[in-house]
Amino acid sequence: MRAKQFGWMWCLILLALAMSAHSALAQSPAVKAGAFTMDVTPLKFPISMNGNMQDYPAQRAHDPLHARCLVLDDGKTRIAMVVVDNCVIPRELMDNAKRQAHELTGIPTDRMLISATHAHPCPAVAGAFQSEPDADYVAFLAERIAAGIKQANDNLAPAKVAWGVGRDETQVFNRRWWLKEPNAETNPFGLIDQVRMNPGYNNPKVTKSAGPVDPEVSFLSVQSPSGRPLAFLANYSLHYVGGTGGELSADYFGAFAERIGQLLKAD
Repeated sequence: MRAKQFGWMWCLILLALAMSAHSALAQSPAVKAGAFTMDVTPLKFPISMNGNMQDYPAQRAHDPLHARCLVLDDGKTRIAMVVVDNCVIPRELMDNAKRQAHELTGIPTDRMLISATHAHPCPAVAGAFQSEPDADYVAFLAERIAAGIKQANDNLAPAKVAWGVGRDETQVFNRRWWLKEPNAETNPFGLIDQVRMNPGYNNPKVTKSAGPVDPEVSFLSVQSPSGRPLAFLANYSLHYVGGTGGELSADYFGAFAERIGQLLKAD
């Protein structure tokens, strides 16, 4: 799956790195960074997934899930950023993780940013689509996120930081399309739909895409003063890919992280 579906991203990464000459570079001795990748794969199975639009019990993990943690300090302010392999994480869980991380590191909770990759084949931590979260995993995930932030904080060391932007228009599209004729039935809000989401390939009932896309890949590269890779944070507005047959997976987000590590020769 990875060789076929993610080959385009490898070229994109190299393009983005090549553009780093246009990036803003911070090399002040005051800048410090620390990173850590915390495994958040469940310890027990089966466990519910809610990314299939209905409850589905996963029996195993196709690949490991992670909370990828980055702490930055410019000598005045310290912040923490975490990207978690999950579909939907409720505010309560994130707030709990932040409180625990604050107790472990002293970093203010309003200086922490936690996000989910929106990978569908991940454990349910919020009630949705007939699935309910496993209470033990919810507590486990919050604890692991906090522990990951602590490890990243413990790893703080002098660093240099650069950012840049690459582009790939071939992988993203707006999945909402204008209908040639509006639906005859009203939607749940009592209105007539003018567009349809995911209408199907070459659907004769639609005309054109209903909006723009964002083809840019923005990235933040963090290195030691000698150039050793410490972290690489990137964003691309592409939905999940799928294809693991009902097993837990970090999806292409995990494959991206694995491949970028190989390209950068990171340890």
